[in-house]
Amino acid sequence: MEFRKSIVVDKSIDQVWEVLGNQYAEAYRWASGLYHSKGKGAPVLQGATCDQRVCETDFGTVREKLRTLDAENYVLSYEVMEGFPFFVDTGVNNWKLTPEAGSTRVDIHLVITTKGFVGSVMSPMLKWQMNKVLDNVLSDFKYYIEVGNPSPRKLAEMAKSQKKAA
Repeated sequence: MEFRKSIVVDKSIDQVWEVLGNQYAEAYRWASGLYHSKGKGAPVLQGATCDQRVCETDFGTVREKLRTLDAENYVLSYEVMEGFPFFVDTGVNNWKLTPEAGSTRVDIHLVITTKGFVGSVMSPMLKWQMNKVLDNVLSDFKYYIEVGNPSPRKLAEMAKSQKKAA
């Protein structure tokens, strides 16, 4: 299954790339659903600070491998290596930034393949859930870059997490 989403961020492409590409390992700062993220492994790609990202999410730990980090063309791609349900075979997320009259268009193209009977049965639910997740990710991303702080959704999530820890 494929997902294509886009949003326009009212900041320059370099400002958007700073958060998306240069701060790849720190997505937990702006993305709701991520409680923590960190880079792991020696960088393989030019300009990268790591080879993988490990994220603590609502659904457990997710490990992603960086596939493309192209600062010249503003392209980021990573593959989920661990953390999807057992019926998901692969998941590759591709981000592309394009300048637009004083702003930046952010395009996401996520490709997920499922496997087996359970994958077939669960596909509609997964599609619904991933559409919601991607909408939230783009909204959080836009807010963080434009305003300079986490979105209200992310802040509420952080407050709720702190209450649980206390």
